[in-house]
Amino acid sequence: MAKREHSHAKHPLGKQVLHASKHLPKNQFGGLVGELDHITLNPHDGPRPDDNHIYIWIRVPGGPVAGKYECALNTESSSDNSECQFYVHEEPIEMQDFPSFGFWEAEVSYRGLGLTQDKFKPIENGQLRSAVRGWLADASMIVAYGFTYAAGDGLHDIHMNSGERPGSSHPNHTNQDGALLMYYRDERQNPYRRWVFIKFDTQEL
Repeated sequence: MAKREHSHAKHPLGKQVLHASKHLPKNQFGGLVGELDHITLNPHDGPRPDDNHIYIWIRVPGGPVAGKYECALNTESSSDNSECQFYVHEEPIEMQDFPSFGFWEAEVSYRGLGLTQDKFKPIENGQLRSAVRGWLADASMIVAYGFTYAAGDGLHDIHMNSGERPGSSHPNHTNQDGALLMYYRDERQNPYRRWVFIKFDTQEL
């Protein structure tokens, strides 16, 4: 995935979504930009872990949606009939490519980014869960692309949301594929970012 193939490489986010209630708008696709607060296996920081997700709490330090939000990232499939797969891509960027904190309108398409099925590999033995923990610990900024919860207190569907085959019980959302994006500076302070793309083997690219 060359940088030039990403139509949103310079400006991956659109207009900021203003929401005065300090919550996110309900059931809306977009990009939540913030910093890592904490990571847990327990939804809503509750007493019981979830074997299929890692819960990334993103802190937005200021602005109309300032606060902490749960982002549910699939690390396994909850169905015996589908397999969860992932692809990781790193690319150099410019300092001006770092986004601003907040919740933003966005369009993300795996096909539009030039992703192909051969790039994805199965998730095995919790490998993605462990890797994501390490990547997040070093990130200076995080963007989660997905759909907001009905309560406005987080995001989910941070995975491909299109490519469903006929007869699937899941809808196809055009240009609303979820992804996790992390921004860094290397030892020489050169900026780069790491994408984590997740899909299920029942989805077609």
